[in-house]
Amino acid sequence: MLMPKYYKVYDSKETLYVTVDDSGAVILKDKAGRKVFLTKYQAKLMKFGIDNLLKSLFKDSDKKDVHVEELKEAPK
Repeated sequence: MLMPKYYKVYDSKETLYVTVDDSGAVILKDKAGRKVFLTKYQAKLMKFGIDNLLKSLFKDSDKKDVHVEELKEAPK
């Protein structure tokens, strides 16, 4: 059995906490506590959309201050 993985994705303006469970489902949570649950399939579609359809919305300079760090335990 795989353990869930936890990530903190942030830039200078916003922070998201990401949980990836052993089924591949993804939970996104912002600092205000709002959550979005994505199945593995929905997460795959989201990645495809960001990589292909939404890429033109983001400048290369927007990506430079985005950081991803893996957390050892669930965020509080």
